[in-house]
Amino acid sequence: MFRLVTTRLILSQQNMENLEKLNSWFNDKELAYYDDDEPETKAPESLDETRAILERILKMPPEARILHYAITKRLDGMLIGYGQIAFIDHYNRRCKLGITLGDKREWGKGYAKEALTAVINYCFMELNLNRIGAEIYEFNPRSIHLFENLGFQREGVARQNVFKKGEFRNEYIYGLLKGEWKF
Repeated sequence: MFRLVTTRLILSQQNMENLEKLNSWFNDKELAYYDDDEPETKAPESLDETRAILERILKMPPEARILHYAITKRLDGMLIGYGQIAFIDHYNRRCKLGITLGDKREWGKGYAKEALTAVINYCFMELNLNRIGAEIYEFNPRSIHLFENLGFQREGVARQNVFKKGEFRNEYIYGLLKGEWKF
C-alpha cells in the first residue's frame, strides 16, 4: 500500500471520500487549462463519471503501470491535491510524474515541492528507477519553476502539441536522472 509521510503532508492511495473534491477539481477550468488536453468547451464531468474513474483507480492491481495518490495535510487531514506516477516501466527503469494542487488556497506554500520530493525519492529508492520524466505546457510557469527547482532538465519541446485558447502551444519535455538527484 502506497503511503509517504513528509513534514506537512501524507501521500496515500485515493479513496471514495475524495470523490466530491476530485469532481470539483476535474471541472475547474483553470486547473484543466494547465493539466489536461481536453477541449475547453467539454461538458462538465458528472459526479457519476468521476465516481467511475475513482472506482477504476481503486481497483487497479499492485502491478499496474500507474500509481494514483491523494495529497492531504498532516495537521488536519484536508485533501489539497493529487498526483500520479505514470508509465512505470521497471525494465527500462523510468516513469513520468504528474501533480495537481486542486485547493488554490494552498498554492505558493511549498506543498507541491514537498510532495514531489517525497515521490521522487520513492521512485529512485523504492522503485529503483533511473529516470523520471514530466511534460509541462509552456504557459505553466509555476510548474516549470517547480520542476526545474527540483533538478529536472528541459530535454526538448513537443512543438504545437496542445490546442489551448484557440492556438497551438508547445509542451516542454523534462527529465531527471537518479545520478542527478540531490535531495
